[in-house]
Amino acid sequence: MYIGKAIDTSIHAHHAIQIVLSFPEPFEIILPGSSFKLKAAIIDSDQPHECRTYDNTFLILNIAPESRIGIALKNNYLTNQRFAELPAEKTAEFIEHLQTELTEKKDSRNIFLITQKFLHTLSSIEELKSFDNRILEVLRLLDQQNDGTVRVADLAKKVFLSPSRLIHLFTSQVGIPIRKYILWTRLLVALERILVSKNITEAALHAGFSDAPHLNRTFKRMFGFSPASLLKNSQIVQVYRK
Repeated sequence: MYIGKAIDTSIHAHHAIQIVLSFPEPFEIILPGSSFKLKAAIIDSDQPHECRTYDNTFLILNIAPESRIGIALKNNYLTNQRFAELPAEKTAEFIEHLQTELTEKKDSRNIFLITQKFLHTLSSIEELKSFDNRILEVLRLLDQQNDGTVRVADLAKKVFLSPSRLIHLFTSQVGIPIRKYILWTRLLVALERILVSKNITEAALHAGFSDAPHLNRTFKRMFGFSPASLLKNSQIVQVYRK
């Protein structure tokens, strides 16, 4: 989640599904050959677009299209269309709760739970009631990851599964391929390091990327902006890996 001023300067595309909400004025979505003014929208993955906010504060949620929520959002809002306007009542309630939290407590756990509830409301799905204990252990190991050295084979060995069985079970339970999950985790590890060191090269190497340009390219391809621009423009930068 990004909260801040405009960071889009030209038509671009990225792999993440993007939800954009304005506080409080409408923003403009520009697509090749058309433009629209909205207050809340969802934009499909890999869809060229630009968001113009005219210096207003806005919020971006980036969601893995391979995840259960991502798939459900595509089915609910993005069937045969590049973007869609989100329900006004649901988004207004989310923004109200979020602004209260950001203003008063700034508790990252509560912000995460509020956002998670909003996404599950939009996607019309519920959280899985139970996980296989081996997948819970893999998630715990990935949550504790503090560099870019994790490998599927190593994780499989620790939970007594073959790599192929782990790949299948992880996708069916978590809703996103494990290698994609690991990549997103590495990007968050890099961002955590940047918050501490303010050095993108150091963060890139620490998270297993070959250099700063490699991290920048991967981050921008996934989320639509570079780590440097996020840190420069964001009102609040908080990494929450749960």
